[in-house]
Amino acid sequence: MPQYFMPHFVFRGIAIACAVWTIGLSGAQAQSQPEVTRADLIRILGRLYDDVPIREDLMAFGFRGENLQLAVDQAKRVLRDPDVAGYLADRVLSLQNGAAPPPTHAAEGFLWGVMDRGISHLPLRDLRYYYLIEKTVLNAMSMRNCGLAVRERLSPEQLADATARVAARLNTPALRTYYDIQLRAAQLGAKRAPLRLSAARAEASEQAIFEALARRIASRDDAERLMRTFANLDRADNRSACTAGRTFIDAVLTLEGRTLHDALIYLSLP
Repeated sequence: MPQYFMPHFVFRGIAIACAVWTIGLSGAQAQSQPEVTRADLIRILGRLYDDVPIREDLMAFGFRGENLQLAVDQAKRVLRDPDVAGYLADRVLSLQNGAAPPPTHAAEGFLWGVMDRGISHLPLRDLRYYYLIEKTVLNAMSMRNCGLAVRERLSPEQLADATARVAARLNTPALRTYYDIQLRAAQLGAKRAPLRLSAARAEASEQAIFEALARRIASRDDAERLMRTFANLDRADNRSACTAGRTFIDAVLTLEGRTLHDALIYLSLP
């Protein structure tokens, strides 16, 4: 699952906005008042945060100086991007068509979803950089958080917060580039349908990843133990699971050209 350097308060805020406007929609319908419009929703998303609470929350995660300002600006520019805000508004308005209102935590998936849709549309240069940052994040996490993340035992909120704490310590150029890529992914996801690999390309990517991982494992002194970890990842301890996750991403990034691009697309599909 792709990781995003936004603490969960950003996603929580979107969830709250969705819940509030869902209530507003149903109330307006019941009272025959004018319905909340797409433009209304886009405006509320643009006004969702002001500098003070964003700064306070980000500082609690360790953001300082230029990185702090980058993170403040990123939260706002994603929510104020017309394509992304329009996509989010459309998801909320779709609830008018009879769908049950989502629980507050599920609404966070609206923003994660649009980014997930767009990641696979990125060019190789951006996609590779994105995964290099993923590698940096995984390497910088504590063994506990890293192992839990690899075994998918962290909630989306915990994962967002853990990655945000690592992001706060990145050098500023790396963080700026990552945020630019993140925004492009959200914009692409808002405008394009999820990418699909053909069965043949997906199979070729699986094989390339398997072979790269096998080579990487074979080069290690702990190869036998690592193979056992991959075979029983759900039951592995955090240290072993973390080692497996770091080995996996290292292996994938040894691929090159079209093979690497297809492998990264394969790993990025929602």
